[in-house]
Amino acid sequence: MSQKSVMDRLKKLMALSKSGNPHEAAAALERAQQLMQEHQITEDDLVLSNVGVFGCCFTWSAKSRPTRYQTRLWSMINGVFGVKSVFKEGTGQIRFYGLSSRAELAAYTCEVLSRQLSQARTDFLRSQNKRVKRTTKISRADNFAEGWILSVRSKAQRLAIPFEEEQLLLRYESTAFSDLSEMTGRAAPPSRRSDQAFTDGYREGRKAVLHAPLSGENRLAITGEGA
Repeated sequence: MSQKSVMDRLKKLMALSKSGNPHEAAAALERAQQLMQEHQITEDDLVLSNVGVFGCCFTWSAKSRPTRYQTRLWSMINGVFGVKSVFKEGTGQIRFYGLSSRAELAAYTCEVLSRQLSQARTDFLRSQNKRVKRTTKISRADNFAEGWILSVRSKAQRLAIPFEEEQLLLRYESTAFSDLSEMTGRAAPPSRRSDQAFTDGYREGRKAVLHAPLSGENRLAITGEGA
C-alpha cells in the first residue's frame, strides 16, 4: 500500500472515529492507530498531509529577486484563496501551498493571470516612444503592472483563513521550508508619468478574464469589460 493510500485510508478512519455509533467509532479509531503504528505515521504527519503544494507553470525572467508587481500578484492570489506561496530561487517559479483544492486553484489562477499580465505589460512597453530611455520605460511598465493587479484585485473577495488552518500552514512551513524568508520585490525606480502608467494599467486590468472550473468557496470568476 502506497503512502498516499495509507493516508487516504487513515483520513477515512479518523472521520469514522467521530461517528455517532460508539462501536463503529471505537473500531475505526483502533484500526487507525494500528495503521499509524505499522507505517510509523504520527498525528502531525496525518494533519500535514492535508496541505498540498502546486507550482505555477508560468515562469518569470527574474530568477533570483522578483519585482514588486510580481510579489503583489502572488500576494493577491494568496489572499483570495487563503493559501501561501514561496518563490523558488534560480527557477523563477512560484509555488502555492495550503488545503489542496485551494492551492491547486491558486496555481491555476497564477498561470492564467501571469500570462495576461505579461502580455499587457509587453504591449504597454511597445507603445512607449522609442526615444524614451529604457530605464524609464521599465519603470512605467512596472507601475502599469501594479495598476493592472490592483484592478483585478478589486474584482475578487479575500478568503478568511480559520485560525486552525493558519497554524497548520505555519507547522507545514517549519518542516518543508526551514529557511523560508519574507518575500519582497524590487520596487520600480521613480520616473516621469509613472502615475499615468499606473492609471493605464488599472484601466487595462478591467479586461482581465478568469473562469475557474470550481464552485463554492473555491470559485473565482473574473470577467473582463464587454464580456
